[in-house]
Amino acid sequence: MNKFLFVVGPTCSGKNDYTYKLSKLIDIEIINADSIQVYKQLKILSNRPTDKELKVVPHHLYGHINNKDYSVNHWIYEAKQVIKNIQSRNKIPVFVGGTGFYVQSLVEGLSDMPLINQKFKKEAEDLFLNKGPDHCLNILEKYYKEKIFPKDKQRLLSRLAFCLEHNDTMENNYGNKVAITPNPLVIQVTKPKKDLYEKAELRFQQMIKNGALEEVKSLYENKKISKTLYKAHGLHELLSFIRNKISLDEAIYLGIKNTKRYIKRQLTWWNNQKFSQLNLRINYKKSFPKDSIENISIYLNEH
Repeated sequence: MNKFLFVVGPTCSGKNDYTYKLSKLIDIEIINADSIQVYKQLKILSNRPTDKELKVVPHHLYGHINNKDYSVNHWIYEAKQVIKNIQSRNKIPVFVGGTGFYVQSLVEGLSDMPLINQKFKKEAEDLFLNKGPDHCLNILEKYYKEKIFPKDKQRLLSRLAFCLEHNDTMENNYGNKVAITPNPLVIQVTKPKKDLYEKAELRFQQMIKNGALEEVKSLYENKKISKTLYKAHGLHELLSFIRNKISLDEAIYLGIKNTKRYIKRQLTWWNNQKFSQLNLRINYKKSFPKDSIENISIYLNEH
């Protein structure tokens, strides 16, 4: 059966709870679609499924990456393998998470990135080091109408190198996209913003009680933290406390505040996404919405 379910939405909306209830009605396996829950170092701070929850239904791509850079391309490659395995067992793959770009990339597919000669990569890096980002931006402005901010160094350098080599923009040379999970059912789980904010505050406090600070201390002792892992919400704030830059109360306050900001951005993103034609929005509390299972059944039974 070539059917795919996505249970998505903002942090604290109840995606996992909804999916566990769904697993009692449909033979599914869960694939993680959260860019931080892939890391083994942050089980508590990333709110990964508990050992008890892992026994409810098979889970995949959780806590399997060890503090290294991990991109959407890595995730797509691994997700493809997991999909094949799940389908070979005649079960339905259900992607659960709030990382929108992961979901969009799977539904739409990723464009093949054009290759760049190492010689031009070196030339771009030399220009950046010797003449500065403003000089590089001046070159790029001949090709791009949009502004590429110098703080995004990697993006700037890759595009500069491509322009130097091909006298054209990288975007004009992307390959065609091929959907990896065509025609999925995207179930957007949400709650009123006020409820999400309250849940985020309670969850952050609970994570501290459960050992999130000790988790971050252990990570800090490793000295080097990957760029991708460093994006984890609450990590920067707790590291600031460990480095004696702010108090623990301030770290918790800022961690909660920034998580709420992230929720607001997620709400906007999910409410405006247009990459899937099949959508089901639900406000999930404790009771399992009957209309959603009816819609899911219709989708799964379509030929």
